[in-house]
Amino acid sequence: MLSVGKKLSIETVKGDQIEEKLHSKVFDLTKDKVFIDYPINQETGRTHYFLENTKVRVSFVSDHEVVYRFYTEVKRRKREGMAVLEFPLPTKDEMMKIQRRQYVRVDANLDAALYPLDEEREPLISYTMDISGGGVAVKSNDRLFSEGEELDMMIVLPLESNQYVYLNVKGEVIRYTQTDGSSWKLSVKFKSIDEQKRESVIKFCFDQQLERRRKLRS
Repeated sequence: MLSVGKKLSIETVKGDQIEEKLHSKVFDLTKDKVFIDYPINQETGRTHYFLENTKVRVSFVSDHEVVYRFYTEVKRRKREGMAVLEFPLPTKDEMMKIQRRQYVRVDANLDAALYPLDEEREPLISYTMDISGGGVAVKSNDRLFSEGEELDMMIVLPLESNQYVYLNVKGEVIRYTQTDGSSWKLSVKFKSIDEQKRESVIKFCFDQQLERRRKLRS
């Protein structure tokens, strides 16, 4: 999908905030790397110079007019005598097709509380088993909710520099899956979530994938 000359939209990300919006294009490709021109700030028209390993969000439009998005880290390189930026060629799993809202899911144990809309019923205070931009799976010792039931959720999402995002979102119970004789995996999709908070979840998933790759290499 990525090809030489493909135009890219690039956003710098800090915590759960988008800092700058830039544009660039693909300078060259190998089987596992992408090289791009130094991007231009969309507001100032000036060239943007990155620090090494800056995390960014990249979007592009495929030849079939589908928008894809992924997170990556950029490095400074020389290519054919020119100063360019480099990042790993994203896999299909790392690229989100924006129209269909497909998200990468990662294993994660995060504090979570699920509250039924009926305030007289007891909430589920537990932790997540995995998470994606589309929803979570939560450990449960009992079947407290029904499939299709709506509920309120609070999830504590850690970011960089000891920062936390508290996700207060509406969810819908999808299914229960028994994990052993005494516990369940409760799958819940995000039914109503602020897009900025969703981006925080997506970035968290990206960071987890990146950290696991680093551990595998070490």
